[in-house]
Amino acid sequence: MSIVPFNVETGELLYDAGYTISSPEQREAYKQYLREQDAKQHGRKHDFTNANMTHLHEVYDVLTTAQCGYLMLLQCYIDYETGIIVNPDKSPMTTNNMRQALQLQRKRSTFYDFLTACLDNGIIAEQDDATFVMNQRYHFKGAIKGAHAIKTYTAKIKRVYSEVKATDIGLIYRMLPLVHMSTNALCDNPFEKDPKKVRWLNRKELAEYIGVDPAFLGRRLPLMKFDGEYVVARIKVGSEPERYTMNPSVFYRQDKAPDDTLLAMFSVDKRKKV
Repeated sequence: MSIVPFNVETGELLYDAGYTISSPEQREAYKQYLREQDAKQHGRKHDFTNANMTHLHEVYDVLTTAQCGYLMLLQCYIDYETGIIVNPDKSPMTTNNMRQALQLQRKRSTFYDFLTACLDNGIIAEQDDATFVMNQRYHFKGAIKGAHAIKTYTAKIKRVYSEVKATDIGLIYRMLPLVHMSTNALCDNPFEKDPKKVRWLNRKELAEYIGVDPAFLGRRLPLMKFDGEYVVARIKVGSEPERYTMNPSVFYRQDKAPDDTLLAMFSVDKRKKV
């Protein structure tokens, strides 16, 4: 039984002398093998959590925009197997640990308002042993479960949290249910398989979806940068209204590398300005 080598990112078969065509099952097995090898080589570099797009409205309907930003960071710390919110050393986070991670040491009431809202609405649960666990209905760690999940690359969120306003991260959180599978477009039909049928959202429509004023959104979007990269790209096609696409290096839905064009769209131009 033979396996045809292929590019794990593109799925392209790499024919060569001595190789024969394999079955789809064999190719998928080989692809999984390469994923595992990549994970061993890169470790935490590719660490991510998943959010269930179909349920997130239950979260942001009961949390403020800033509280959504706090949750975005906190879900980066959930344990792979248990869903418990843990410190980098894998010990369970206490409320003091959470306040430190969220940089709310001096804002006790702000933190407890957030935690109470999460506990009261089943977003986070406190267990009998005083550990806190994230409700996997909304956020979980591990393999993507179906087509309704979106990845958040945790290292990037942790790294920029101190530089980005919680309200801006919260606005991004509210956009997650709108991200299209293959294009990362912000649209009102994110599960549409035909890219030609994607219904992109303009600024007014996007603002309505996430519950903010269009003028406010227009001011904040150009300021939303993670590690020097824009989180949302604004696209202008002819006389059409602006369209928006999410940066795949921060949020992405597929279990393969993003399209080259999508990656290039967010690349940072490091040439000196003249």
